[in-house]
Amino acid sequence: MKKQLIVLIVGLAAGVLDLVPLILVGAPIFNMAAILVFWLVACLFMAKTGLVKNTILNGLLIAVLLMMPLILTVSAVNPKDFLPMLSMAVILGPIAGWIIGKAGGSD
Repeated sequence: MKKQLIVLIVGLAAGVLDLVPLILVGAPIFNMAAILVFWLVACLFMAKTGLVKNTILNGLLIAVLLMMPLILTVSAVNPKDFLPMLSMAVILGPIAGWIIGKAGGSD
């Protein structure tokens, strides 16, 4: 139960950190909801999937792999959003993976 709570908190924290730039530019509410849900799901995958043993690399890989369809869809409409979205996955993914790994690693 403790680990699930930590995964939920890490996902919410990463989502809120990723929301800050969206709020500053006045992004639509559905974009904000999608990012929040993305980080909740990505953190759940980080907790349940071990692509590599290193939790930092695991977080990076999962965040980037899960973010790619979202990035490609959004960048088809607005190409300048590609790099900021990928950057947030590259920055927040390893941090979330490391924290989740400290909470008990992947199952």
